[in-house]
Amino acid sequence: MSLSILTGLSGVGKSTVLEEAVLLSDKEYKVINYGDKMFEISKERNLVDSRDEMKEIDTATYKEVQGEAAEQIFELSKDENVILDTHATIKTPHGYIPGLPKWSIEQLSPDKIIMLHASADEIFERTQGDDRNREHKSVEGIEQYLNVSREMAAADAVLTGAYFQIIENPDGGAEKAAEKLVKTLKA
Repeated sequence: MSLSILTGLSGVGKSTVLEEAVLLSDKEYKVINYGDKMFEISKERNLVDSRDEMKEIDTATYKEVQGEAAEQIFELSKDENVILDTHATIKTPHGYIPGLPKWSIEQLSPDKIIMLHASADEIFERTQGDDRNREHKSVEGIEQYLNVSREMAAADAVLTGAYFQIIENPDGGAEKAAEKLVKTLKA
């Protein structure tokens, strides 16, 4: 079976594009959100009550949770085609941390790493008025976040030998982005 990773900043349209791609594909995929899996583990350990609290977990514990989530996801990918919905980078009050650090990405051993991309201006506009707790405060901040995320996703491809693809998702382009995602997943 296979494990493909879809990364992108909050507001880039991952959920929308992924939903459409799963409908368009002739293959069956199990979609797993890495943050949801980590939250599930953290909640079972009584570390947090909400996803927003995940950013406040101490570094050592956070790493343990990342590793356990990666192990569980890898096990699932042995029997199913898995698409992992995640972030290559997480912005915390202390700075950026890898969403898929070395121990995690090597455990996952993905076939493909796909980054969904939109311009900083588009992401900023999409997240204004959003009731979710987004970290996007300015276009300039989003631009920096995009650059760091692209570099981390590329580094993950280097560590694992996975194919790395960037798919554009401009405003009004979700269907076209989903078609490109399906082609990338098939390749």
